[in-house]
Amino acid sequence: MNKKIIRQIIQSLLIISFACTPTYADELRIPVGQQARDMASVDMPPKGMSKEKVRDLFGKPDEDIPAKGTPPISRWKYKEFTVYFDSNTVIHSVRNFQPKEKTSNTSESTENNY
Repeated sequence: MNKKIIRQIIQSLLIISFACTPTYADELRIPVGQQARDMASVDMPPKGMSKEKVRDLFGKPDEDIPAKGTPPISRWKYKEFTVYFDSNTVIHSVRNFQPKEKTSNTSESTENNY
């Protein structure tokens, strides 16, 4: 046989063998109701509320992110949550990520001993 044909056959067999190799992955599932179980509840604006009403009830946002795209979606960021608006109407409110603070007594106590 011609060397070129043998090389093509070997390459084809390698490609087929890689395509048939099984893949594995771990899947972590956390039910929605348990994702923030340790966090206190926070009042957030409901869907359909106007920007004016949100400002009246929750005050001035920490950050006002201007509208982008079509339809124009803007965001108001507060300390505990972010509100998404379509034009002048709330479409979604979500809690902001709050990392748990780590307490470390060892660093303070070892610094004083030296």
